[in-house]
Amino acid sequence: MILRSLISSLLLLLSLTCAAQEYTFGARGGINTFTIGDINSRGGSISAGQPDELFTPDKDIGYQLGVFLNVEIGKLYFQPEFNYMSSQNTYNFPDSPSKWTTSKFELPILIGYKVFDPVSIYVGPVVNFFGDTKLEGVQVTSFSDGGPDHAKNTFNVNFGVRVKWNRFAADLRYEMGLSETTEELLDIINSTYGVNLADLKAYTPNVLSLSLSVDIFSSDDEDINGFFSGLFKGNGKCYCPY
Repeated sequence: MILRSLISSLLLLLSLTCAAQEYTFGARGGINTFTIGDINSRGGSISAGQPDELFTPDKDIGYQLGVFLNVEIGKLYFQPEFNYMSSQNTYNFPDSPSKWTTSKFELPILIGYKVFDPVSIYVGPVVNFFGDTKLEGVQVTSFSDGGPDHAKNTFNVNFGVRVKWNRFAADLRYEMGLSETTEELLDIINSTYGVNLADLKAYTPNVLSLSLSVDIFSSDDEDINGFFSGLFKGNGKCYCPY
């Protein structure tokens, strides 16, 4: 399903580049927050009769880095990207905080529309390839096989707004998850964190990100002057450093 959707999006992009008026290659980087679920500590697993306690994670700031190709056709543009994203959160357990971390490579394919200069809006699918997801203090026991678990590949939707000045742009983006995780039982080291058996509640992983980007190569000879003017040489079609 994910592979078929990605191939269809790439074929659409390739068919539209034939009519493109301008191509731009650039780099991007920024910060993000990642939504994860609450943890319910089973009080009875610590001491008989102790009540359960619910912990909501603090949304820590993660980072992202990537590259993009922007293809313009009038007011429309198509922008495939390749990004690396690292995200983290913190659960403030009674005895010690526990850090939740994950990372992923992502392939967004965005379709944008220039509302007015310099503002544009966009939407598009994104395929995610997750690395390991970890929560400090989780152990493998007869009660739990470790965790937290997370699907290695997911297919989500991005939408956002971009403001561009010459070669530079600011981008506010929301990645909406299309599926919910499964609630799972975690066994946490009680002597360190003050939590033992605990339920990680089901959640839909959503990402809010803010990034800055810069155009590095452009086919627009009028846009080649300015900040990079000393680094580029025209060859009639593409302006690249030599």
